Amino acid sequence: MNLIQRYQPALSWVNEIDRFLNRSVLNPVVAAGPRESFREAENAWTLRLDLPGYRKQDITLTVTDRTLQLAAATPPEQPFGGKLERQWKLGGDVDATAISARLENGVLELILAKRTPVIVQPTTIEIQ
Repeated sequence: MNLIQRYQPALSWVNEIDRFLNRSVLNPVVAAGPRESFREAENAWTLRLDLPGYRKQDITLTVTDRTLQLAAATPPEQPFGGKLERQWKLGGDVDATAISARLENGVLELILAKRTPVIVQPTTIEIQ
């Protein structure tokens, strides 16, 4: 079951083909964007992004309407970095209020806490 997926509402299949054909042959890693890894644990999911050259103050993370948005920009004179935007649609099992982030050595690590399941106790209804 996929509980988190990258959200790109503006891309259609035609845009995807154009994006694929316009990728730089000399440097495909730059054209593809930062590397991502996703891992599930018992009580949280971990999303890791390689963001070399970005500092904490360069990155903005927001959650709006179950969509996690990352926007990052570095000054133009900085050799690595540039502008970057990513979005992920969060599943219903993610607790959007308990997301934490840490940037260390160019790796942004997001901890997406799972919601604790609500166990509904059966109740007896009295008939009158």
